[in-house]
Amino acid sequence: MDGLSVELHAFLIRLGKEPNCISEQVEHYIEHMLHLLPLDQEKTLQTFYGICQQQQLTLKQMAAEKNMSEEALAQEIAHALRKLAITPEWQMVKQVIMKE
Repeated sequence: MDGLSVELHAFLIRLGKEPNCISEQVEHYIEHMLHLLPLDQEKTLQTFYGICQQQQLTLKQMAAEKNMSEEALAQEIAHALRKLAITPEWQMVKQVIMKE
């Protein structure tokens, strides 16, 4: 994972553990940002991180549900993170988070 993806990954982990760590405005931005992905990738990230009112599942649980290997699912998650990490939307959200 590159630096931008790692930054987003760390934020989404925190968001999954502490859903109230951000304002409603930032929550709305995150939901909007996730909508930039195809629906299956959006749901995968929501479930993996336990965000947007989704129950968090482990990589192993998700891979079994999707009938794919953990490695393939990890690559899919990394690819989706990278797609989001390079968007202007994520750059804007980062700026808003830093001000909060």
